Amino acid sequence: MLTNSQFQHLLAHDFSLHAQAERLYALGYLPCRPGFGLDSQGYLRIDCAFSGRIPPGLSRVPAAALIRGAYVAWKHDTVLGIAAKGGQAPFRFTWVAVSKDNPAETVTIWQRDRRRDLWHVALHSLVNTGIDHATPDGSWPIFWRLKSARMKGVTPTGFHYDVRAVPWVNYFHGNDALHGYTRASYGFPQSAGCVELPVPRAKQAFKLLHDGAVVTITGHWHPGEGYAPSSSGALLAASRSAPSRPWLARTQTAWRVAPASMLRAAPQQP
Repeated sequence: MLTNSQFQHLLAHDFSLHAQAERLYALGYLPCRPGFGLDSQGYLRIDCAFSGRIPPGLSRVPAAALIRGAYVAWKHDTVLGIAAKGGQAPFRFTWVAVSKDNPAETVTIWQRDRRRDLWHVALHSLVNTGIDHATPDGSWPIFWRLKSARMKGVTPTGFHYDVRAVPWVNYFHGNDALHGYTRASYGFPQSAGCVELPVPRAKQAFKLLHDGAVVTITGHWHPGEGYAPSSSGALLAASRSAPSRPWLARTQTAWRVAPASMLRAAPQQP
């Protein structure tokens, strides 16, 4: 499985991949125009040039993550028969920014109006990320969404859990997902890796998100500052065990170079 930096290297050195990225931009799946640049050591890299004012931090998201997200969204829409026509993707570009910084952990969902090239905050909420730094920093596209999922596994503290009907689930990094979960309070590390929202806010987020929306995790919760109390006592991560979408396997050959790096296998649900 290639990392974003490795995929970035491929994009910079395979001009057919760059041409596909240009096509995704033309169809409205990319919020920035792909181009070439040089890194600090003088090596060729792929860049993503934005126009107008953009959300804070978006310019630091790797171009590879944004292009992966555009590809996932385009493939999803193609399979469903709603692929972009006339140069317009059938959704507003959406970016999910999760901050683990003090004094509280938050998520901000940004959406872009393509016609006016303007961004606005569609949702802002307190969240819970993983204890013991179980939620990694990085940027990944959402690849699998479920209105409800069974989640089970073992927390970093050794607690075994098996919770049915966890609502409004959006997988973005392996078994990590953005989903709803009832807690006594929010804004502190409490999960085993997932990003938890209050259930009503998770439902709002689910309506705003789509396959391919990029989730960016940044920040660092300072140790020793405690955790918020949990109403259930459970510390959740995403399911370790849903049948994978058939098209996920088919797209393994759709991206000519390193296809396995584009999508992760869907988590398995009993």
